Amino acid sequence: MSVSKVPKKWDGEADVIVVGGGNAGLPAAITAYDKGASVIVLEVSGGMASSLAMIAGGTPFTGTDLQKAEGIKDSPDQLYKEAVKVSGGDPKLWRALADRQEEVYEWLKSIGAKPERVLLAPGHLLRRSIKFEGHGPALCKVLREAAASKKIDIRYHHRAEKLIQDPDSGRVIGITAKHEGKTKNFRAKKAVILTTGGFSQNLAIVKEFGPHFADLVSTAPKTHQGDGLKMAMAIGAGTDGLGLAVCPSMPVGAETLQFVNAGLGGGITVDKDGKRFGNEATEELGTYTEKHKICLDHDPTGLHISIADQAIRDLNPPPGKTKEPIYKANTIEDLAKQLGIDPKALKKTVDEYNSDIEKYGYDRKYGRRLLGMAWPEKPVMKLDTPPYYAVKNKICLTSMKGGLRINAKCQIVDQYGDVIPGLYAAGEIAGGLERIPHHYYTGRMTVQAFTQGRIAGDVAADEVGA
Repeated sequence: MSVSKVPKKWDGEADVIVVGGGNAGLPAAITAYDKGASVIVLEVSGGMASSLAMIAGGTPFTGTDLQKAEGIKDSPDQLYKEAVKVSGGDPKLWRALADRQEEVYEWLKSIGAKPERVLLAPGHLLRRSIKFEGHGPALCKVLREAAASKKIDIRYHHRAEKLIQDPDSGRVIGITAKHEGKTKNFRAKKAVILTTGGFSQNLAIVKEFGPHFADLVSTAPKTHQGDGLKMAMAIGAGTDGLGLAVCPSMPVGAETLQFVNAGLGGGITVDKDGKRFGNEATEELGTYTEKHKICLDHDPTGLHISIADQAIRDLNPPPGKTKEPIYKANTIEDLAKQLGIDPKALKKTVDEYNSDIEKYGYDRKYGRRLLGMAWPEKPVMKLDTPPYYAVKNKICLTSMKGGLRINAKCQIVDQYGDVIPGLYAAGEIAGGLERIPHHYYTGRMTVQAFTQGRIAGDVAADEVGA
């Protein structure tokens, strides 16, 4: 991709052009529209191809009604301090996000999102992660309906290709897009906002920035090809964290490659030989992506097997049916046979684990003392209450953790730190919130998308323009 020349004819124009109609793009479009700007959204798919539909956990917000109802005292300052410490990200970007996220929570409720409960997520010191009714798919529906109610102009099956700059000022004044085999030119009177998501479906880019993770399954939408990243870099945009962008994420079922919640969190993890290979309590490891790297270091395919007993499963019963096979047996040996594991090996692993907890109160092999997951303070439990359950998992790529360099206003800056006028980025395409390998602040991808979308839409709508 390269920069496009200023066309003699425009096929459409608006104050703000948003490239990507997902969980950052639609908040940006709605926000700019509500401030009086005309908006066109260019979306490569035929609908809302958003990673939001895959959300596996909650979205962190502070000062929510659910927190207050349970007497949880929280604040933007608390979130800011935790996030910077865990992720090592740009303090200015985290400050902007922390200061805006409470308003974003109320905005989501105002357009129809329904918060159900507040959860404790790995890496967080307080329960602040909000589980919304219907989870990710319902939030997608809420955003789609909000955009539709305002009759925002969304052009589907338009794949953006090149940014158009004013040759004298360098200001971004438009973008070209391919539609039904034809090139279309769209003029942005104020700004272009890039919200095209990540690049985990583009194997060439994944291999460039994370070659050791190239064989992992990507669960992102097929449209996550890195288009916005390539367009912006073609005109000199800087990057932040691209070397950390390809990061192992939430596991999926090894047999269906779909997300699964079998209620086995708090149990143990073994390999194909029935042996444990690390501490399963994520809080003792730092963050959950660090745990996933341990899995990959042990087995590059990312295969691992979660095992729990009925007592563990009762702590976190699965929310509903799953397509993933959940193996079940009344003895560890029978469970091993179903899994294709040597029964003696798995029985030895479980017996050693249970014996340590019985005698010493913790697992001596890997130093595990806590149950982990949603129970960070609860002591580790033995696996001795049949029936026993198991699920085969694989580590996957859900989202990229680095991207374009932006400032606190979501303006894209070049390699020298200067703002590229008229160009913004929000959500997964934007980097800077993570600078320590495998230290992902749980839930930040969704709160980042919503919040940066709102920030970018606000600032872009106020641009003087060309």
